[in-house]
Amino acid sequence: MRDILNPPACEDLEPDGGCAYIIDDNRRKPCGAVRQPFSSYCSYHHSLCYIVCGSKAEDERLREVEASASAVGGRNGRRGAQPSRHFLKRLEQTVRGSS
Repeated sequence: MRDILNPPACEDLEPDGGCAYIIDDNRRKPCGAVRQPFSSYCSYHHSLCYIVCGSKAEDERLREVEASASAVGGRNGRRGAQPSRHFLKRLEQTVRGSS
């Protein structure tokens, strides 16, 4: 059986205040639908925000995170290869041409 990791209940929300997922950033308007038990969100928005432990979605997300970390040097922040002279010259020409 797969467990779902749920965050602790949000203390500043009223018990029947509805789903807290913001659907309108300009007015900070929350969804307001009935919340899923032990969540600040309705079932739909909870599924967008949380990944089931041990699921295929979790495996895919972890691969994405590992690929991103590897591309930028991982945890240790290893220094990557320097850009080639050709690349730097083209970049400089592009910057001069756009200013």
